[in-house]
Amino acid sequence: MTTSTQWQLARESAERYQTILTPTILGPFAQALVDFAQVQQGERVVDVGCGTGAAARYAAEVVGSAGHVVGIDVNASMIDVARSLSAEAGVPVEWREADAADLPLADSSVDVALCAQTLQFLAKKQQSLSEMERVIKTSGRLALSLWCPLVDNPYFAALVAAVSEHVSPATAVGLRAAFALSEAADIERLLQSAALRPTRREVGQLDLPLPPLAEFVPRHISATPMAAGFRAASRPEQQRVVGEVITSLSQYEANGRWRIPFRSHMILIDRLV
Repeated sequence: MTTSTQWQLARESAERYQTILTPTILGPFAQALVDFAQVQQGERVVDVGCGTGAAARYAAEVVGSAGHVVGIDVNASMIDVARSLSAEAGVPVEWREADAADLPLADSSVDVALCAQTLQFLAKKQQSLSEMERVIKTSGRLALSLWCPLVDNPYFAALVAAVSEHVSPATAVGLRAAFALSEAADIERLLQSAALRPTRREVGQLDLPLPPLAEFVPRHISATPMAAGFRAASRPEQQRVVGEVITSLSQYEANGRWRIPFRSHMILIDRLV
């Protein structure tokens, strides 16, 4: 069975991604990256690999009417969902469908380039980084976030282990792909190859409240490339996946409420430093 590792989701899956993953996990980390980049009122910002637009929408609130935000993603379904959400909320963001390795922006045209949990999925990582550097001003900033290794992210680790054991390792590849660039040494080598020198780096941890896992785990899977493999599994196999995740994470549950730590690398390249 072939499992996508690129998260090129169809419209229905992109909508599930937005309604399930963004409020619980990805949205809080997208906002954390905008804050880490110290986006200011009036600045011009590009969100590269914007997905359904969590970082772009938050950045637009920060920059206000004097600023400008562009959200760029290669996935048309993600852009469609992002555009519809922006219109509903009245948040002015320009949405563009394009490849991160060929950004449709002029040289030195933005103050801040954001790349939230996207670089690990890109086939042309070094070229994409060079494009991000090209479009920021000489006084600009590039801010990246990438998940820390699976061992440092207990929810994801438990889910990958359970899906691998009770469905198939091939199905779990769809989530493992999010950790393809999670080791600090590998990130450093990539940045060096693109002639980028971080001026600030840290591990950001957010202890996030998740819905009851018996409900959330299958919903989460439905919004990822693991969905088809999980649906094809038998009902007992699906139940074993959910049960194992709950057991593995029992230390993070109290009085029926779950609060689980998630950890991400946060990297800033400030061209003035």
